[in-house]
Amino acid sequence: MDNVCIQPLDAGHNRRMLEILAASPICANGLTVCFDKSPDMFAIARMKYPEGAHLGMYDGGALNGFGSLGIFDALVDGKPEKVFSFYHFYLLPASRGKGLPQMVLQHFFEKVCGRANYGISLTMKGNRAVESYIGRRPADWFPPTRILDEWVVNSILFSLPKKNDTGYAVRRAKMDDIPVMVGLLQKEHRQRDFGMMYETDSFLQKLEQRGIKIENYFVATDKKGTIRGVCLAWDCGAFRQTRVRAFGPAFYPTLMGYKLMSKLCNMAPFPKKGESFSELTLTDYAADGRNSEIMHALLCEIYRQHHNGTYHFMNWGSCGSDPLLQAAKGFWCRNIRSHLVFTSLDPAKYQRAARLPYIDIAFI
Repeated sequence: MDNVCIQPLDAGHNRRMLEILAASPICANGLTVCFDKSPDMFAIARMKYPEGAHLGMYDGGALNGFGSLGIFDALVDGKPEKVFSFYHFYLLPASRGKGLPQMVLQHFFEKVCGRANYGISLTMKGNRAVESYIGRRPADWFPPTRILDEWVVNSILFSLPKKNDTGYAVRRAKMDDIPVMVGLLQKEHRQRDFGMMYETDSFLQKLEQRGIKIENYFVATDKKGTIRGVCLAWDCGAFRQTRVRAFGPAFYPTLMGYKLMSKLCNMAPFPKKGESFSELTLTDYAADGRNSEIMHALLCEIYRQHHNGTYHFMNWGSCGSDPLLQAAKGFWCRNIRSHLVFTSLDPAKYQRAARLPYIDIAFI
């Protein structure tokens, strides 16, 4: 163990961190992809986490892995709380089995002790290396963990045209809509564990920090013109991409089917090896009364306005226990399911029941 150690990382390590991430692709049904964070591994931290740390895992003097911790303000039981999250956890195969992940986790748990009461992390179902830690305590310093819920991302393919036949009209948001939008978002997120905090006075400032314009929001109105729903359609390609690394024989039938279908529908060309998918991320959403018909209207209009041969998918998600997921019915989509892992350094808080836990998928 003398040749392995943990050290803090900064922007000077960005290139090596991206190389390690690229060496950790995911393969499913013959398609190998990488969740690339080019050009800046630290962009998500700047937008999402006002506090945190990035730790490098060194083996024989070489940086062969890294992990990131973020601490942010979120709503729990409708009240602001400090929450910590583990993300960007990658380790090259040659350095596995040497206790490096445990060293990183121990440092992170020591860092958040007394600073944040709740912790969350997301891992795709089937990731056995991470799943092996859930529900067990490999050391005294390791707090209890459990699966709070599953997280479901509906990856909706831009293919056949889709009409909004709900009775709710949808348009792009305007500056005058902000107070009503914020009111809807506040009501939605106060009902949820780890919900986001919205305030009218700081709304535009936070948009500017993320490089978003008010026109990227859509609002749903009823027959009287009253705003009943809101949703952000965000192209996150500037800091996060799903990049194609390789095609295997098992994927060829799907690829041929896509190419044939693209001749009939206005679909974006399938990315070549090394290219990334063009995706919209739908977040900052709320529907009055948590009405799935309102949410469906928003999905339909966002889909219609971006069904122009530019984007491959639009991604929208919530926890598996959320009835609002019914809004995606009728779309051609693939569900990507993950474990939402929960911990608390306070035994009483650890036992709490889940309340529609929330993750902002723009930052995963």
